[in-house]
Amino acid sequence: MTKIASFDVFDTVLTRAFGSPQSGAILLGKKIQYSSLLQYTPEAFAHARIDAQMRVFQNAGGIDSQVNLHQIYAELANALGLTQTQCEELMKLELELEAELIRPVPQARELVQSARDLNQRIIFVSDMYLGTEFIQKQLADHGLYLKGDRCYVSCDYAKSKASGKLFREILRCEDTAPNLVSHRGDDLWSDVQSAKDVGLKVRPFLNAKLNRYEKILDSYRWSTEGLSSAMAGASRLARLTVPALSSRQEAQRDVAAGVIAPLLVSFTLWVLGRAQKLGLKRLYFVSRDGQILLEIARRLIKKLDFDCELRYLYGSRCAWLLPSITSVDEEHLNGIFWSSATVDSPLSVHTMLSRLNINPEQIKSSLFSIDITEKDWLRNTTFDERKKLNQLLIQNENIQEIILHNADQKRQVMLKYLKQEGMLDITEFGFVDVGAAGSLHYMLSSIMSVSTGKLPVSLFPYLGHQVLKNQFRRPETYFFDIEHNLGFCDNYRFLFALMEISCVADHGSVVDYQEVDEQIKPVLKNEYNQQVINWGYHIVRETICSFTDNLLLDLSLVNPQADVRSATIEAIETFCFNPSFAEANAWGSFPIELGLEHEYFVPFLAKSYTWKDMIQPFLPEYKAIWQQIYWWHEGALALTPALLRTALKISINFGQYIQRMKTN
Repeated sequence: MTKIASFDVFDTVLTRAFGSPQSGAILLGKKIQYSSLLQYTPEAFAHARIDAQMRVFQNAGGIDSQVNLHQIYAELANALGLTQTQCEELMKLELELEAELIRPVPQARELVQSARDLNQRIIFVSDMYLGTEFIQKQLADHGLYLKGDRCYVSCDYAKSKASGKLFREILRCEDTAPNLVSHRGDDLWSDVQSAKDVGLKVRPFLNAKLNRYEKILDSYRWSTEGLSSAMAGASRLARLTVPALSSRQEAQRDVAAGVIAPLLVSFTLWVLGRAQKLGLKRLYFVSRDGQILLEIARRLIKKLDFDCELRYLYGSRCAWLLPSITSVDEEHLNGIFWSSATVDSPLSVHTMLSRLNINPEQIKSSLFSIDITEKDWLRNTTFDERKKLNQLLIQNENIQEIILHNADQKRQVMLKYLKQEGMLDITEFGFVDVGAAGSLHYMLSSIMSVSTGKLPVSLFPYLGHQVLKNQFRRPETYFFDIEHNLGFCDNYRFLFALMEISCVADHGSVVDYQEVDEQIKPVLKNEYNQQVINWGYHIVRETICSFTDNLLLDLSLVNPQADVRSATIEAIETFCFNPSFAEANAWGSFPIELGLEHEYFVPFLAKSYTWKDMIQPFLPEYKAIWQQIYWWHEGALALTPALLRTALKISINFGQYIQRMKTN
């Protein structure tokens, strides 16, 4: 006898551009408000629509009932006092919206085709209040339903998968035995247990179910006017679309879809929204952080009613620091000596002076006066040596002249580059960067103030404690501003780390500018950012782009400027504080560049602890590995064997208790 391949419909072969079905009611409410069909807020209508559906099923006796869309709207009409005409208009609108937001599941399409290739008969099964005709049409429109296939929908049979009765009806109608039917679906009760109870062969298909990050995003649907649910849908579609060839790639892709993409896209939506409100006609995304943000912005702006020119600006702290120096003082020289992640980071005299375009030979005698000889030029300096060198540069007038002369030369070349890129014309522009100290904003402001007096409007994800020059306009921030105690300041650590990881480019850092054929071109330290490329950033980038392309931003359905920060931060916290082994293994090996010129890499963010780490909490002068700035403690714990992990947690708690007792 002919074998039958049975497929659940929603979240198996078809899915939606938003998260849970309840979120669809919010989008429908928004559409109704946009169309001026009813005088209800989207949230009020959505609650009424959801409640009406629940009451109809309860009144009809539960899951094995012939509840359809007409009955739901009859209940809704009774609740809201709707006319028959209004009900007809609303039902039509709901069906149109449902059809508009349905998307095929790529892997399921392949499974259906594989069954056809084996000459199996194809049937589709759904517990749904939308009738067979509608669902069959959606399947056909997406190339899944062909002539000869069958479709069984619960509302047309008054029988459901959940009770098993719809499966028994299928066996009767198809005149076949249970062991000849193989069923795939996503619901662990309706599609797995109930099908097994009837005797069908069951192959769960869970790919299109919302994962833990998407559930978090979707749970904020009410407070974000549906935008976070649209992000949940975009995340699902991105991970269903982008292929992963290994568990490592799968972890890279899924975190990129559910954590990284919402983080970057929400920030970029805010940037575009602020630019529109401020009347900015051009936005510059500075390298290298801005490469992926620019790619996102280019895709988003096509969906928004906003005309703004988007450009990529080659720049870096290394290339802009010297041109920004207009006086030799503590603040201007700060980046020379303390630009690395910590004062313990490797930094030689040669490296520090090269940032000022000074060869140590030029000031050899002055260096000797602070006990720095030739043999000391290439080794790592101590904290005290950096302080002495700092004071020497500030106090020595001859060295000051050299610095200011070099700064002016570099500034003239950079101003040519800024002019070439249109930054010195009359167009109102914004400047987008990722940096906790706002150093690039400060440097650019200093450079431009010398030439034109024009200051950039800068848009940052966050700012830390550093106070910027009062004469320069302070950057606007999205997530937090610690100095002003605004926003999500408690989330500084992991937001900063994730932005550092997320916003990388495929090229090396900018170290200088040079004039070539009357054009100013950036000089890159390396043509390719090979470490990040080798890690596998391409799949992250592809996933972020897929997320952005799939994000629903129709103004009649969602509010692109809704505040989704809480939703994205909870997803980030879940990843950072409770990663799976696969996630910690993949993302713990991400190579972070450190130093003003990105002189070196931190080879990993997390690796398994060893038994030697047990004694660290009891060493009073030893800085534990989990206290280091670029160390992912929770990721390392996820990679650590269970017994050692438990022992280490006890050791850390006991060590901290002893330290507290000593201080008290």
